[in-house]
Amino acid sequence: MRRTGWLIVLVVLLVVAGASIGHLLGRDADPRELTGVIGSEKAGFFADPEVKAALARHGLRLRLDPAGSRRMAGMPLDGYDFAFPGSAPAAVEIARHRRPAAPAVTVFSSPLAVASTSPIVDLLQSAGLARRAAAGGHWTLDVKALVEANQRQLRWDQIPGNATFQVKQAVLVATTRPADSNSAALYAAILNQVTGGNLNAVTKLFADQGAVDTTTEEPFESWLSRTTNFAPLVLVYEAQFLDRGKGDNHVLLYPQPTIVSEHTVVPFTAAGAELAKLLQTDPQLQRLAAAHGFRTAGAPLAPGAAALGGPDVIPSPDEPTLQALLDALEERLA
Repeated sequence: MRRTGWLIVLVVLLVVAGASIGHLLGRDADPRELTGVIGSEKAGFFADPEVKAALARHGLRLRLDPAGSRRMAGMPLDGYDFAFPGSAPAAVEIARHRRPAAPAVTVFSSPLAVASTSPIVDLLQSAGLARRAAAGGHWTLDVKALVEANQRQLRWDQIPGNATFQVKQAVLVATTRPADSNSAALYAAILNQVTGGNLNAVTKLFADQGAVDTTTEEPFESWLSRTTNFAPLVLVYEAQFLDRGKGDNHVLLYPQPTIVSEHTVVPFTAAGAELAKLLQTDPQLQRLAAAHGFRTAGAPLAPGAAALGGPDVIPSPDEPTLQALLDALEERLA
């Protein structure tokens, strides 16, 4: 009996010790599930097994719904722990519709960019619409020149010397719907800046596209599978292209000027606030975000990212200013 008693005590001690060690060394045995709505451009980051494992070590598991960043404010957000749109203005609008549990947190950023191919970029250069920032440097798309080309109805088949893309389509960038998607909303802000507020010119760049998608990931996926058969120029986030868009003849251009979009978490619960802080401060998660092409405070620029500054970048407008532009634009596009 005495021996049996000691065995029982030993087993109990081992169980307690195992539970304590499991708690100290890893909390992923029974992680808490958080629900969030995210900009579709971040789906690849959160689907990464390393990201999932890093979150699990902090006792977290995520269940996510993708949506256009501008659409989030109009969604029923009850039941979500957080929203994670693609910009600070979108985060402000979301917080206006559902009271956050803590201040919004910007965790990483990504400039607006344009995905294209070498033959198309050569045509743009010959038409005076694109150029290299420096010898061997990154490519830029002259937005003001693009607007002027669109105003004079320039088509791809009208570019002198064009023997590679002879289609009777307007020279423009394929985007999403500005009212739904943050990338298109910020692109509208860029167009508004370079045209000096010429709403007719801004509207034409969107109206000439016809029907468009509502999330930034949708046209990018179509471009990845079909490239110029889908569109010669597609608006993306730099991070999307650096993460999955680098093919043999694929080229990344930066609108001149561009806007650096701040991907911002709006926490609706204490758990959502914990996740926001973790994404902002955890070295491994910051490193993984950079590996997926995002710009972070805690990791170097991803390979292929351009060092932007000065006239390359304009500030994002505040939410009231941006919303007024989008309302006026939507009225004309209706």
